[in-house]
Amino acid sequence: MRRIILLFVIAGSLTIAQDTKSSFFDESPSKEYLISNILVEGEVENPGMVDLTSLPLNGFPVKNISYGKDKNRFLGAYFFSGFSLFDILKQKKIKKANEGEFRPFVDLYIIIENAKGEKAVFSWGEIFYSKDNFKVIIAKSVRAINPPNMKMKWQLPDETQLVCGNDAFNFRNIVNPTKIIIKSFAGKYSQERVKDLYTAEFEMVNLDRSFVVKEIVNVEKRNFRGIGYGHGMGWKGIENIEGFVFKDVLKSYILFDKQLIGNTILCVSAKDGYRVTFSLSEILNRNDMNDVLLIEITNSSVEGKYNLFATPDFFVDRNVRSVEKIEILTVN
Repeated sequence: MRRIILLFVIAGSLTIAQDTKSSFFDESPSKEYLISNILVEGEVENPGMVDLTSLPLNGFPVKNISYGKDKNRFLGAYFFSGFSLFDILKQKKIKKANEGEFRPFVDLYIIIENAKGEKAVFSWGEIFYSKDNFKVIIAKSVRAINPPNMKMKWQLPDETQLVCGNDAFNFRNIVNPTKIIIKSFAGKYSQERVKDLYTAEFEMVNLDRSFVVKEIVNVEKRNFRGIGYGHGMGWKGIENIEGFVFKDVLKSYILFDKQLIGNTILCVSAKDGYRVTFSLSEILNRNDMNDVLLIEITNSSVEGKYNLFATPDFFVDRNVRSVEKIEILTVN
């Protein structure tokens, strides 16, 4: 855990004092978990175990909330420290199944499992393109955050778990994760260079159902200043935009089973075959109000009517011009 180092210069000499209580997160005793490695397989050149003990630790505070249909349950406030999914996956070199047809990694997604068969899914961009790269961890230790005047003390979890710092509800906090599988989203997409990307509508595909969205009504709009920087091409400029809150667009057309949010992935694609994945949790289950936007273009016959803007990302690679299709897949 990061500590504050205080430097004092006295009579020309340097004195170093260490603050042993740098924040209220450090007040209560911690519990350590015994974890050494995790299996990574799927679309990688070198499937196998990753030695977690060689990786750095990342820590952050979390409010643990369990979703309930009638009443949500607050399970406690904690400071977790552990091995980030970012650092774990960096140990493996990607070998995409569809590399000859679509080289970018933006269509990849990640399945995390435990021995009970429980699963949680993440998009590749959620881990590698976002502004918060290190806020998904496998816990190595935990402290309860107990305010001094609070009589009730939060019980520490008995076992290690997957911790997702940007999630509102703990749908993806599976216990004792043992395996990570990397996949590219499978589907039929154009493999040709399409000059005319314009489409006046987009299709939503959910299980065996599909329907076309032509107009978006009664959905909140937000303003956002985008500072564009691409993973491949660099600086893109500054853009002030207004767009529909994407999660509310989805909820206008689809009734989601809340228990499936943690293991559902969606793919947003354009007419030219460009496509990106998002976990349903990073769309519907955020705790930071940093919502993805769907921008309506009304003055162009070149760009499609609806463009997707990935506001939570550092890079712009998950922005999609001329959205043509949104596919939703639940991983069982």
